[in-house]
Amino acid sequence: MCSTIVRVPFDRQLLEAKLALDLIPPADMPAVALDALEAGIDGKATMRLAVLEGPTYFEVAEVLPRVMREWEVSRIPVGEAALRIARSIAQDVLRSGKDPLRYIRDFEELWIIADHSEELRSLGTLDDEVSIAHGQPLTLIREWVTERLKNFIQSAPA
Repeated sequence: MCSTIVRVPFDRQLLEAKLALDLIPPADMPAVALDALEAGIDGKATMRLAVLEGPTYFEVAEVLPRVMREWEVSRIPVGEAALRIARSIAQDVLRSGKDPLRYIRDFEELWIIADHSEELRSLGTLDDEVSIAHGQPLTLIREWVTERLKNFIQSAPA
């Protein structure tokens, strides 16, 4: 999955999703802990995680259960996590005006991770559908993909 969705400001919903999908490398967890501290979430485990330098998987795994309690985040199912990440990417693309074609492989990967869930099908198949549309003007394809993202956001549970 592309690195565009790995780091965000402290957001419990996205953090739960990223933890469920293992999208945060252990070396990045101290920065997430610092984000939590900046957001006013304090605790011994958070402080311990924040001061680690280049932590290993095992160092993070040792403190993560306590950190999750301090941050009030839970383990969520992979399908729900993939849906949250897809919604976040779609909202970001629509809000920022970024090229939606740059993200269609991310949506496909999330759909696969979510075991081809029906909720993600409309985005998960975009790569194939864009390939089939080869020869059409790119502006037309971008408009179509943007419309698909809008429809997804409107229909996806919040």
